[in-house]
Amino acid sequence: MTDVLARAEGIGMRYAAPGTAPVDVLEGIDCEIAAGDRIAIIGPSGSGKSTLMHILGGLIAPTSGHIDWPALGPRESLMPVKVQFVFQGPSLFPALDVLGNITLPLFLAGHTTGARDRARQLLARFALEELADKLPEELSGGQAQRVAMLRALTTAPRLILADEPTGQLDSHTAEHFLDGVLELASTAGIALVIATHDAQVAARMARLWAMDHGRLANSAREREEA
Repeated sequence: MTDVLARAEGIGMRYAAPGTAPVDVLEGIDCEIAAGDRIAIIGPSGSGKSTLMHILGGLIAPTSGHIDWPALGPRESLMPVKVQFVFQGPSLFPALDVLGNITLPLFLAGHTTGARDRARQLLARFALEELADKLPEELSGGQAQRVAMLRALTTAPRLILADEPTGQLDSHTAEHFLDGVLELASTAGIALVIATHDAQVAARMARLWAMDHGRLANSAREREEA
C-alpha cells in the first residue's frame, strides 16, 4: 500500500483583516499526496495555489477542515528533513554564499558530515559549480531559483513543494533543469508538487490539479509520466 504523505479533508482558508470583509482563499478542498507523486497545480494568479501548498506542507494551518501527514508524523516534525519548500520569491539567505545556502538544511538537521561535499556534487550535477562561492545578490533570478531547488533536494526529503520553480528560466533551460530534478527525485523517492503557469512543466507531471477561485476544479486527472 502506498504511503500517504499528506491528506486534506474539507480544508479552507479565510483571511479577515480589521475593518474589511473576510476573504475565502480556499474552500472545501479534499486531496492527498502519496509517496513518489508527481503533481502539477495550475490556475490563474490568486486562485489559491500557493496557500494550498503552504497548508499541505504544514507551513500554515487552515482555518477550517482537517489535514494530517499519515506517513510523516506531526506537523512540528515535518521540516527541514521530511518536507522542503521552494518559494516563488527570493528565499536564499543573503549573508550565505551558494554553498552555505544549499548546506543549511543539512546543518539544521544535524547532518554535518559530508554536507559541503554533497552540495558541491549537486552543483556539479547541474553544471552550476561556478556559483558555489557567490552570494545571492550576485545571482540572476534563474540561478537563484535553481539554487533554491538544490537546497530543497539536499536532504532528500519525502516531499518537495515548489512554487513556480522555473518561472525565471527560458524554456530550454527549464526543461533541462527539470530533467535533472525529476531524475534525482525518482532516485531518492521524493514526491514533487509544483505550482506552475508553464504548460510544458505541467505536462511532465503525472497528476494535474486545477485551482479555480479557491477550489480544486480537478484533482483526479492522471498523466503518464514523461
